[in-house]
Amino acid sequence: MAAKENILERLRANIGERFEMPNIAINAIHYDNVVEKFAETCRTVSGADVVMGTPAEEDERGETSTVHGDIGVAENGCIWIPQREADRSFLFRSEHLNIIVKASDIVSNMHEAYARISESEEYFKDYKYGTFISGPSKTADIEGALVYGAQAARSVTVFIE
Repeated sequence: MAAKENILERLRANIGERFEMPNIAINAIHYDNVVEKFAETCRTVSGADVVMGTPAEEDERGETSTVHGDIGVAENGCIWIPQREADRSFLFRSEHLNIIVKASDIVSNMHEAYARISESEEYFKDYKYGTFISGPSKTADIEGALVYGAQAARSVTVFIE
């Protein structure tokens, strides 16, 4: 038995009482124009550029990667990107990242996004991984020096189709 399976089997054997997820009514935020709010939030909160349309050709030096996002979230400007290829590192090693999302795939809030993810059989089928990305990577030190591209892309451009 593989080490991972051995660990999981031992964990399962020691699980006590299980509880069902409660069904709680959540009064989540809702926007009448999710595309407009999503674009605004991407620009102001996550620091991504937003363009209506599709990106130009790929950068020949490999500094720019383009990926299709499946769900855009208007409340925080993040985009759900499921893993569809064996190598997911391009999401984090590219200098510049283009993310394409359809206007029809933009929802108001994270509750709606997670509902779509949990309802879809496509997600997690092959690689069992997905991530929300919200703008370029950035970090700041205690004195407030802001650095872009610290852990991932230095710039993110969101293309809304």
